Parts: sequence; C-alpha cells; structure tokens
Amino acid sequence: MATAAALAGMPLALRQELTRETSFVLFSAGQRQLVAAVQEHIFPHEPDSPGAKDINALAYLEWAITAPGIDPDTRNIIVNGVGRLQDASRERSDIPFGDLSFDQTERLLRYLADKTRWGRAWLSLVLYYVFEALLSDPVYGGNPGKIGWRWLQHQPGFPRPPADKIYGRLG
Repeated sequence: MATAAALAGMPLALRQELTRETSFVLFSAGQRQLVAAVQEHIFPHEPDSPGAKDINALAYLEWAITAPGIDPDTRNIIVNGVGRLQDASRERSDIPFGDLSFDQTERLLRYLADKTRWGRAWLSLVLYYVFEALLSDPVYGGNPGKIGWRWLQHQPGFPRPPADKIYGRLG
C-alpha cells in the first residue's frame, strides 16, 4: 500500500519505467552507480569511519524518497539531478561522470555546488539523506549494525521502533 502511494506521486514517465519487482528502486543500474559514487565521494570510507556504502546510503535514499508523504519536489530534484549531473559532466569535460578521475569529480561537484542552483539543491539533498542513513535507526535500512551510532558513540533513544511500527507502516 505504501508503495502504491509513493508511485501515485511520481511523474507518469517514471511510473511507467518501474516494474512490480523494482517499484522500490527509482534508479536504473547506471543511475544507482552514479548516485552511489557521489555519495561515496562526499562521504568516503576512511580507516576510522564508515563511508556512504558502509551505512547503506543508497538503499536508504531510495526508501526515503519513495516513503509516503515525501514532498514530490524533493523526489523530483533527486531523480532529475542524476540526469543533470551526467549532462553537466559531459558539457564540462566531455567525459561521462562515471569515467571522471577523483580530481575531476571533485571539481565538477564543487562547480555544481558553487555555481548552479540545481546542483546546490541536489547535492544538499543527497548529503542530507547520507546523514539520515548514518543516524537513523537500522530498522529503516540505513546505519546497518548501528555502524554510524558506534562511530559517533551515540546512545539511541528508548524504546527503539519495532519493525511493524516504523514510519510508513503506521496507521
């Protein structure tokens, strides 16, 4: 039921691309790689800290932007930003985003954050959801094994939500 509500708010073209098996996943495999690469670039794994992949940031982002009640504008900024990032990469360097070096990626993302309104909004939302994945209760799909909490030495509130009473399953 929650998936149906999330799908109802999506643009028709996007809804048509989704199948029953992939209705939770908004992005194609290539788009998922792009988003994961951006997440890992802005929140990289270090020897003493988890990175975006470690905290399950991509899956959390997909869950969050398909959750009931999500602002359609937020979802659209994130989904449309993936294509805009690829376009910007080709325009600025004539290289697909996935083929950029670390330094080229850094320059492109800084340019987008500093010089484009859409890029600033897109990167802000991507980072926002990375932080949510880091800090959320693991029952929501981010922060597996409480990795973010352990890294930050965070003591979660009590009681923690049971799986059958999490946001999106209430009511």
